[in-house]
Amino acid sequence: MFTATLLIATAAIAAQPSGGALMQDRDTVVLDHCVISLIDHVELPAEDEGKISELLVREEAIVTKGQVLGQLDVIETEIQRRIAQSRLAVAEERATNDAELRVARKLIDLAKAEYEESLAINRRASGTIPETTLRRQRVTWEKSVLDTLAAEMAFKISGLQRDEEMAQVDAAENRLQRRTLRAPFDGVVVTVHRQQNEWVRAGEPILRLIRMDRLRVEGFVNASLVAPHQLKDAEVKIIVNLAGTDEEVLTARIQGISSIVEANRYRIWTEVENQPGRGGYKWLMRPGTEARMVITKRPMVASADVR
Repeated sequence: MFTATLLIATAAIAAQPSGGALMQDRDTVVLDHCVISLIDHVELPAEDEGKISELLVREEAIVTKGQVLGQLDVIETEIQRRIAQSRLAVAEERATNDAELRVARKLIDLAKAEYEESLAINRRASGTIPETTLRRQRVTWEKSVLDTLAAEMAFKISGLQRDEEMAQVDAAENRLQRRTLRAPFDGVVVTVHRQQNEWVRAGEPILRLIRMDRLRVEGFVNASLVAPHQLKDAEVKIIVNLAGTDEEVLTARIQGISSIVEANRYRIWTEVENQPGRGGYKWLMRPGTEARMVITKRPMVASADVR
């Protein structure tokens, strides 16, 4: 009787779909053939057109976020920046030098004083100052007022022109930055597509960069055997298969459960910090290799408790 029961149980496990959950006991799920994959990877493109003047890394180089990896020729762009900076200096001087405006305001006071003095003279002795002179002085006063308004407008426009030239400097700085190839995250250069002194167009990939210090481990669960809520945030042991029969065990928690079920299976995954490899090799885990996940299930929720 016992032998027959054992044979039936063994046959049931063998009949499960590849990659499905194997129930070791009531509290544990074992997933074989889980895949170790990348979280962050990028084909790092040229953001502008030009000749590669410097390429500072080779394949398998370990780089840090923000590190300069290469440089497009910047001679012309640097000249454009210097021109923009010179124009900004001129615009700054015009925007801060209000001498013309101060002179215009003083000329108002002078023209007004001359006109009022002539009026006073004629009040004391009528006809001393001819009417044509009075009209000319009044026009001069009014013109001084209008000239001051024009000077104020010109001074305001000078400030706006300074802002425009400042934007031109920023644009030149941005063009220079775009000609510098920087690492967007800590990672490893795995492919160098272009060589120094080659010409590239904007958008063409120069390097392939991958993140190795943190990787994803994902597998598929048999939907008929394990409910998603039993795996949410569940503790999981990642058993990394090394060369031969050697293994390494890491601990994490389930971080993602797919909403899609295909062929009666759904995908789950976790992310783990990579560790140093054996014998001085940089990494314990490598994308594309397999691992085994041993998951401690959460209790099954009774139907009456489901909301």
